[in-house]
Amino acid sequence: MKTLARPDVPIGPETLGRIREALAGRGLRLCHVGWVPGARKGKLTLTIDREEGVTLDDCETASHLADEILDAGEEVPGAYLLEVESPGLDRQLWTLDDCRRFAGRRVRVTTEVPVDGAKRLKGPLESVEGDALIVMDEDRKRRYTVRFGDVKVVRLIPEF
Repeated sequence: MKTLARPDVPIGPETLGRIREALAGRGLRLCHVGWVPGARKGKLTLTIDREEGVTLDDCETASHLADEILDAGEEVPGAYLLEVESPGLDRQLWTLDDCRRFAGRRVRVTTEVPVDGAKRLKGPLESVEGDALIVMDEDRKRRYTVRFGDVKVVRLIPEF
């Protein structure tokens, strides 16, 4: 599954698999893992989701499950802070599957390189075709095809 670039996470695929499996057993999905090294403590962030939305209890449950699995291994170097969060209303779309799931919704897209002269787009994510996002930019009134590999960030625009 193609995902947007992220900092190196000091957890191996086997441990991540165990965390994913434990969360899935509770009806939760691991969307993203982030790592920010620090002078004294690093910060490990797990972003979780579920169809009906994430509650504070879900975050607490996920934190306890992940903590047990991480404490059993010795992959994370030194002291670290574990944070569990929901994707939020303006959630980042990390994978092409995320983009397919939210096709039809309004998004903000920032690209690494200009696409037909634009690096920032805002409007409906019309579809995903292969490895490209089709976005109708509201400001320029034109359709853009953005290769997912050229995307820096794509986020939903909350609608109330």
